[in-house]
Amino acid sequence: MTMEVSAEQGRTENFTALLGSGWYSPWTPPPPSASPPTEEKDGGADRIRAVAESGFAALAVPREFGGSGAGLVEVASAQRALGTADPSAAIALNMHSFTVGLMTDYWLRHRDTSWMLLEGIAGSQALVASAFAEPGGSPNFMSSRSSATETGKGYVVSGTKYPCSLASTATLVCLTAHIEASDETILALCPAGSPGLTVEGDWPSLGMTASDTARLVLRDVELDERLVFHRGPADVVDDTVVSGMVWFAVLLSATYHGILTSLLDLAFRQVSASGQYGPRANLLGRATRELLAFGGACRQLGHDFEDGRISGHAALAAAVALRATLSDVRDRVVSALTPVVGSRLYTRGHPAAGLLVDSMAAHHHPPSLLVCDRVVADHSTGRDIGFDPVG
Repeated sequence: MTMEVSAEQGRTENFTALLGSGWYSPWTPPPPSASPPTEEKDGGADRIRAVAESGFAALAVPREFGGSGAGLVEVASAQRALGTADPSAAIALNMHSFTVGLMTDYWLRHRDTSWMLLEGIAGSQALVASAFAEPGGSPNFMSSRSSATETGKGYVVSGTKYPCSLASTATLVCLTAHIEASDETILALCPAGSPGLTVEGDWPSLGMTASDTARLVLRDVELDERLVFHRGPADVVDDTVVSGMVWFAVLLSATYHGILTSLLDLAFRQVSASGQYGPRANLLGRATRELLAFGGACRQLGHDFEDGRISGHAALAAAVALRATLSDVRDRVVSALTPVVGSRLYTRGHPAAGLLVDSMAAHHHPPSLLVCDRVVADHSTGRDIGFDPVG
């Protein structure tokens, strides 16, 4: 029996090493808690807090401000590692990683007072919720239906953000809002305990049950001017829009690479334990090939953007292309593995079923596939980039 288990471990380790090559990070997931899962009671909040307190929250913050100074690919590697261990939490925390990464990139380009916000995040290991999504959706993540009225000291913000992960665990909320009587939008941090900011209900999704996702409602929330780190026209593709899209696409792709790697690992172990591969070997190889190529593309875009080899509209087109490819790869991997894993994929409570449902969220994230193809086509044909799929 010992020799049989060792042989199985050797075969799966080959697969794990192949798909894990090139991913590196200063952070590793904490060991799973010995206590039973608590997502039914707290939406996964305890698990999310445990990850944040393990050093995850300050990964992207520069070292001079108390963080780990991890770059885009290093943070993506951490997201991938968390995706293999805890998919729901990884999808939720991806929004924190994206927001802090965007803020760091903004500070590196502008060298403004936003360093104080980064220092505060690192000092308290604060989680930052990304409150961009709104009921009805928007093809441009910088546009917003929420309103911001200027005051002498900042803004008064009202609106609804939904769905919003980390709704109850976040210390800060990064949000967008349209400035009344203008064509501009603000990008700002709002303390979660601000008067007028409430968490209402939850998100009745099939998966992501441990993502702490709910509805945030802002009713005349006062926002200090010092918490605003970007202001500009929502329909202009500036450096902030480009950086945000690249960070989001790379981190999102790495997260789902980890989730799909876990599903593939489960399939490998199932077949290896039986000792009978047959036609299933080709299906396993196909799924591995898909993830191997996709992971390489994800890391390449991250490295190219960090090194300045791609920027501007070209970087934006590459980012939305990667995001669209994520949906395609997810479906092709699941299609290849369905005959291998069999009915376990549809058995309530089985790990394979959980991974299947969580991976479906890859199709939910913005931009929509129609918008992605529109952006790539616009850039490739020399037209002005638009985020409206029917415009």
